[in-house]
Amino acid sequence: MSDLSLKFSQTDNLEILLDEIMEDLSSKGKKILITIDEVDDSKPIQEFAQIFAALKRKNYSIFCLMTGLPELVLNIQNNKKLTFLLRSEKIVMTPLNNTAMVQTYQKVFDCPIEIAIKMAHLTAGYSYAFQLLGYLAFEQSPSLNADSIGSVRKIYEFSLFDNAYQKIFEGLSELDKQYLIAIQGNKKLKEVCKIMGKDKVFVSQYRRRAIERKLIKPARYGIVEYTLPLFSEYIDAIQDTDSIFYLGY
Repeated sequence: MSDLSLKFSQTDNLEILLDEIMEDLSSKGKKILITIDEVDDSKPIQEFAQIFAALKRKNYSIFCLMTGLPELVLNIQNNKKLTFLLRSEKIVMTPLNNTAMVQTYQKVFDCPIEIAIKMAHLTAGYSYAFQLLGYLAFEQSPSLNADSIGSVRKIYEFSLFDNAYQKIFEGLSELDKQYLIAIQGNKKLKEVCKIMGKDKVFVSQYRRRAIERKLIKPARYGIVEYTLPLFSEYIDAIQDTDSIFYLGY
């Protein structure tokens, strides 16, 4: 049995165990990088963040790289028990380059450029969508054409809603959700206020929150648009009683 396995068997206190490991590694001049993908404000992440903060206070050479959707990252940063994360450096990723996506799809699938352009358009530069659509297209159809892309799109839309948008929506407050529903259809601020039954000052704070979460972006004066691909279709689905995504709004 290795020394590390022995330590695990001798203690139930994870924090003490990690402290011993870090002390051992630090004495050897080692540095530790922990990576977490798709971070959210879940209990395991909260517990990890608290232990990580405790280890950092002891000046160990330990670092953490977390990636996740903007609104989920904001949720964990705003957790009152984890305020130290607000001081962490944040890098906001921009949408993927459209030309690069088209070229990649065309190269991988050896398809006409028109098909590659259509696929890139369906992703709106959202990295997860780019990966998801490429994977589904590869799995569902060996040769891509207008008909096969149509069938792949149905699976892509369902997967996008189920794997990403459901999680995003669940993490929002009721008023955040109401705002995202109210803006559908390129409505102006005045119309959104009327739908929500609130004044401009009140509605504007939810507009700002949605922009911070990268869920919308200003399109033209008084109008915003969704940043995520097929998000308007998702908003339709959560209001459709015949949809499995119906949420009663």
